[in-house]
Amino acid sequence: MRTWTTRHPLLAAGLAVALVLGSVWGVKLTRVVLSVERNAEYWSVPRGQEGGLLYVALGDSAAQGIGASGPGKGYVGLLAERLRQRTGRPVEVINISESGARIRDVLATQLPALTALGRTPDVLTVGIGGNDVRAYDRETFTAEVERLTGALPAGAYVADAPYFMHGRWERDAQQAADLLTASASAHAQRPVRLHEALRAQGWQAMLTQYAADWFHPNDRGHRVWADAFWAAMEADPVLGPER
Repeated sequence: MRTWTTRHPLLAAGLAVALVLGSVWGVKLTRVVLSVERNAEYWSVPRGQEGGLLYVALGDSAAQGIGASGPGKGYVGLLAERLRQRTGRPVEVINISESGARIRDVLATQLPALTALGRTPDVLTVGIGGNDVRAYDRETFTAEVERLTGALPAGAYVADAPYFMHGRWERDAQQAADLLTASASAHAQRPVRLHEALRAQGWQAMLTQYAADWFHPNDRGHRVWADAFWAAMEADPVLGPER
């Protein structure tokens, strides 16, 4: 008696492959979910070495390094390493970001935590807005951006909104990016052209630069984020090699 698999060998093989791929994807997705708590614990204490540059990061899950293979593989960890290499100085990292954060959360908790440090960072990066785009309202977003950039110190590196690739979300993201860039520039901060850097990667980036949830960047994606911030940082003479 012939079974279904012997009657339809190609379909059976395809189903087997799909099941294997689905299982692999499920494992990867679970790792992304579990990394939220793991990365939060990792960044709950300062990292790096005192006595040199103080780098403080504000933002959301991307700043936490979610999607990367480890907390230090996220864009904040990558930037810290580039700062060490370029300046020849120790770098201490205090990462105040929080997964799921929106601009209102930076205003409510992260900026007060920055003030409570009692220290002025040599480098301050802000990567926020992606979660706001997912529930975007222009009037609310504009008001919160103005409050944010009005409270940030001059010279902070402020990323615009990430690229969302398609549909209404991308139209909202582009508008949000423009608002962040304009407001940061008006308050003497350094805009980081993240949106354009991600757009330049093309549609294929969805397959090569995103984690299993198709929202957070993977290791490759975090390097693109780091490159976008670094493009703004390289022009800063304060971050040049120590003399």
